[in-house]
Formats: sequence, structure tokens, C-alpha cells
Amino acid sequence: MSNKNESNQTDGRYEFRVWGDHRKAEKKLADMATTELREEFEDCYLLVDDDEVNAKVRDSTLKVKQLVSTDKGFDQWSSDWHTDADSAPSPLDEVFEELSLDRPQRGKSYSINKAVKDLDDDATARPVFVVKNRRRYRIGSMKAEVTEINVKGRNKSLRTVAIEGDNLKDLVALRRELGLKGEANVPMHVALDRQAS
Repeated sequence: MSNKNESNQTDGRYEFRVWGDHRKAEKKLADMATTELREEFEDCYLLVDDDEVNAKVRDSTLKVKQLVSTDKGFDQWSSDWHTDADSAPSPLDEVFEELSLDRPQRGKSYSINKAVKDLDDDATARPVFVVKNRRRYRIGSMKAEVTEINVKGRNKSLRTVAIEGDNLKDLVALRRELGLKGEANVPMHVALDRQAS
């Protein structure tokens, strides 16, 4: 996947994400956290045939994360929000145009639900709509989350625990303290692709 505008990307952050029931880790995160924030989001993930790309639309803006490297079981992702097709990496630049994501910037009404219905059956990206109920924590310089995800059109919800930050040594220590060492690290879009298949 190519990026036409590398300068728009932020430095890569490390992330480790597990799925399923990890109540002990969740409790420990809540106990360790200095701050907690509750959030609810509706996102449309755009699944492409490349596990190194994680793309979603939130509030008519495209966010693309690209895998930079893996180290000690953590994925390092660069990330950027795109408000025009020219800044989006290929092939998401084409998807941006197909979905008319620039309509809100031009002062026009917009519905991602309607735009997705107009996609061709052979479109580059497969849309998956989700509702996320998230508890976000801060632990020193690190962030963590516990998120319940409802995939629209499915009767099953998913639950995930994730930790992220810039300091890999601190993250490895936190993973061990949470009892998650040895667990599989599965990115959001990969888990959603498995659920939607």
C-alpha cells in the first residue's frame, strides 16, 4: 500500500489488543488508572485485503492506521485522519472518492450508511458498522481501553482490552502485570473481519 503524503502520518505507537473475557486484567487496569473516560462511538470500518492497514470512518472523516513494525508481540502503527482523497493511501483514496467523504467539507449533507449502500459489490473495501462502548484509562504515559463492540447485523458482541503507548519497555511490563503475556495480539480490523466473514 502506498502513501501519497507521508508527512501527514504521526509517529508510530505500540499497541497490544486481546479479545474475550479478561476480567482480572480489566479490574487491574481500573485500579491502576489515574484517569477514566467513558465513550460511545459509531464507526464504519473499511476492511481491505491487507492486514497491515486498518481504516475506519468516524464523523465523515477517514482514519488510516498502517503497520510500521512488530516487536515483543506489540504492533507499531502510524496513524492519520484524512479529509481529502489526495492525502489517503492507495487504495483508500479511491474508496474516499467512492464514498464522497468530502461532502461535509463542501457543506453538503452526508450519510455514511447511504454512501456504503451505493458501493459496488466489487468495491476495494468491505464496510462493517460497529457501535463501541469504551472505557479509556491513562496509566502514566500509557493508554488502555476496555471496549464492548456490537457489530451491526450480528447477534454477538465482542469485548477487547488494549494497551498502547510510545515506551515499549513500559508496555511489556504492563502486559505482564495484567496477566496478558502469551495472549495473541489481534488488531481491531482483523477481529472484525473474522466476525463479519
